Amino acid sequence: MRKLTTTVISTVCLVAGAGSATLYAQATAPVYTVYEANITDEAAYGKALPEVEKYIKENDGTRVAGGFNKAKLISGKEKLGNRYVIVRWTSAAAFDKAMDAGLKAWIDKYGNGARQIMVEGVEVK
Repeated sequence: MRKLTTTVISTVCLVAGAGSATLYAQATAPVYTVYEANITDEAAYGKALPEVEKYIKENDGTRVAGGFNKAKLISGKEKLGNRYVIVRWTSAAAFDKAMDAGLKAWIDKYGNGARQIMVEGVEVK
């Protein structure tokens, strides 16, 4: 009986621990980055894209939208870039890790004055 009690208590502790780890993982909100650039040499930029895709995938990012000349200005007066990309990252830390791994250097080299905007994801209800 003592072994059974010990086994039951151990199992409950393991399940509780796993549940709290899941809750912690879900507590970190995803973030989205919007990358905007006005690329003048699309062919050279296109050849460099596999490298940037590697930084995104290896650091928990997923490209969800974008491409060349696919954005449409709905309102406002700002000049529109010709390259927009939206990436979903599992967390701001994942994005920071990608930047440190080489994403920032890649953007500085190929981005032609690109800018990025980060926004925290919202809870889906």
